Amino acid sequence: VFQSEVLSQRLKNSVAMSVAVKELLGESLTFYVSELFKPDYVHPFMNIDVSVVSDSVKPIPPQWVNDVELDEFGAEMGDVIGEGPVLSWSSEERKQRYLSALRRLELNEEMLTSKRMTGMSKSELGQEKKRVKAELKRYDTDWKRQFKVLPNHSQKEVMRPLYLYYRRLKNQLASADSGARDQDSDDDLLGRPGAADSRSTGNKKSSREKAEQQIGQLEARANSLQTEKGTIRGKLKEFQENFVLQHHRKIRFHKDILPIEKEYRAYKNIKEELQKVESQLRSLRGNAVL
Repeated sequence: VFQSEVLSQRLKNSVAMSVAVKELLGESLTFYVSELFKPDYVHPFMNIDVSVVSDSVKPIPPQWVNDVELDEFGAEMGDVIGEGPVLSWSSEERKQRYLSALRRLELNEEMLTSKRMTGMSKSELGQEKKRVKAELKRYDTDWKRQFKVLPNHSQKEVMRPLYLYYRRLKNQLASADSGARDQDSDDDLLGRPGAADSRSTGNKKSSREKAEQQIGQLEARANSLQTEKGTIRGKLKEFQENFVLQHHRKIRFHKDILPIEKEYRAYKNIKEELQKVESQLRSLRGNAVL
């Protein structure tokens, strides 16, 4: 009975203390709030100049207020984060495409360097050159169709023997045209027709050399961009792998890539510049196959 009375008394004391605390807090809050509404009340925040701007003039970036899906943020992310598409043919597939081109031309690798052209007529040389050029363009076209960009110099290396064969045909055809325009000694003495032909040949050679130089510079730039793009892409993929391990899901939202947004935007800029370079290369290659 004594213990029960002690516990009862303690409970009453606790309740009384709780009520006293609530009353004290209530009175303090009432006093503080009442002070806010007095005419002479001053607070630093009350002197801040505030400008209200409509959303049509300066909208709040959506990534600040919403979980924006990456598809809305940029379709290019699929090329970097996640499984992504295949970006090039394997070495084996490139080799197989080269061998398929040889079969369609009814050639083999030995014939590319040993086939005699001196016995071929001008018409035969032109027809053979046209067939080889079609196979070289087929490689570029198929690559472009699958990967949306033209292959760079290193990606076309497997086709080099066929390119060299094409050049041999081109040079042999040029020699045949030159032989058909040979003039006798009297015409040579006059000088004018020969000089015109010489200037024409020189101009063509100069233009061709200039185009080859431009293509070489663009290919070097494209290779540099590809290397830089690959380096950044490796960092992005490493971030993705760590993200999956930490969050147990794939990257979905813009906020997920905030730590690497700088690298991602650099990747986008490099990709756009690379597309411009590939476009310039395509334009230069449109007049001649190298």
